Amino acid sequence: MPKTITGTTATRVRGAVALGLLLGLSAPGVALAAPLTPTTGQSPSCPAPGKEPGIGHNPRFTDANVALYAGGDYTADGATAEAEGLLVVRGDATFAKESGGVFNVGRVGAGSGILPESGSVMLSVGGNLKIAKGTTVDVGHGLTAGPRYGGAVRVGGEVDEKGSLVTNGGALTTGMGVREALSPYDTFGDTVRGESVALGALKPTGRSVRSGGTVTFEGGGDAAGPQVFEISAKDIDGASAFDFRSIPEGDAVLINVTGGQAVGIAPLSVGFNGDRADTYDSPRFGEAASRILYNFEESGSISLGGGGNFMGSILAPKATADLTASTNGRVYVGGDIRTHGTGNESHNYPWTGSSKFACKPKPTAPESPDETPEQPGPSQPTSTPSQPGAETTPPTEPGTSTPSAPSTETPAPSTPTPAPSESTPGQPTTPPTGGKDDGSLATTGAGQFAPYAIGAAVLGAIGGAILLVTRRRKAQG
Repeated sequence: MPKTITGTTATRVRGAVALGLLLGLSAPGVALAAPLTPTTGQSPSCPAPGKEPGIGHNPRFTDANVALYAGGDYTADGATAEAEGLLVVRGDATFAKESGGVFNVGRVGAGSGILPESGSVMLSVGGNLKIAKGTTVDVGHGLTAGPRYGGAVRVGGEVDEKGSLVTNGGALTTGMGVREALSPYDTFGDTVRGESVALGALKPTGRSVRSGGTVTFEGGGDAAGPQVFEISAKDIDGASAFDFRSIPEGDAVLINVTGGQAVGIAPLSVGFNGDRADTYDSPRFGEAASRILYNFEESGSISLGGGGNFMGSILAPKATADLTASTNGRVYVGGDIRTHGTGNESHNYPWTGSSKFACKPKPTAPESPDETPEQPGPSQPTSTPSQPGAETTPPTEPGTSTPSAPSTETPAPSTPTPAPSESTPGQPTTPPTGGKDDGSLATTGAGQFAPYAIGAAVLGAIGGAILLVTRRRKAQG
């Protein structure tokens, strides 16, 4: 029997923030654990081609398409941090951070800002949802652009909540059965398989060359459609640097990886038309992430190791995936996904080369499904979003996970050397904010504490000024 549970909002945390603001008047420099100002929400449109944003803190665009898809189970453990956009899991989903803490879903501390709209579904699980003791899954943090709030969660089976699930006002519906829990993306696995075959049939327009740990992709001029490259799984296995050259303006990039061999990549650097693209301060970050897709049509296993940034989408209908690097693009895997790095994140960048994987402001059913999904239970669920402000246990020590910085290694000898990063070793370059800071960041992710520390310092300075004026008036009196 499906049931809907009202969403939760961390009101105790908000109270703690208010106290932190008061303390800030007498203790400048105190870093606040969470913001006070609510998020105003994102635009109901998608970014224009070529205008995809870099990494920032604020919601900027609405995307109802699938950001991450696991055709099997999804497991987030270790010290992994967050998954941006709509996460769809056909099997079971398990969140069990090694030392506890927060895992963000939907909205993240720092990402593309291309998100599902407030109150919409951000986590769909066909099987059971398990949250281990000490782990908090925070869905749709800070999204209060009404009339709905936070992020909704749908579960085909049951929820084993030894930890904490925070939906920030979104609805939680359980016992729905696979089909209803994943709808309208209940046949998305067919879309992934069909598109992989179609893309894999495209003939190369450019050439790829492996030299040492670097793979160079040389564009083939102004070919109609995407720039298509082909490389064997054997040749891309073990690569760490990727250099894209002579890519015409606006063209999508498709890399068809042939053969069924397992592939392991530890991304260290990515060059795009002569510029470093994988650092958070790169002006080409959003562009490269949105234009590149790797199609692993036959591979049975993909591993993204290390702590760098993998740039581009992944299409792997027959594979399982093991992730410790951060991903920047769509991630569509037919088997299981495990993410277990140190502060690694999945940032939502739609791929510009296919309408099926593009940004969609409103949810739509996948095209030409042929799969017969499991049927839902006999009773249809009713989903009633809750109002914000419900009492809940606050997240356990949020903000303890920070993604590792990409390496400063150049992609290839001919690629211009990027300016040295001024970030602290082991930390990413502080990402720029996307427009006016909304002051309501998720509690993990790159660059999360700087705005709060600055705000506390400003409040402390104001408090000091008030105290000085008061003393002078008393002296004059």
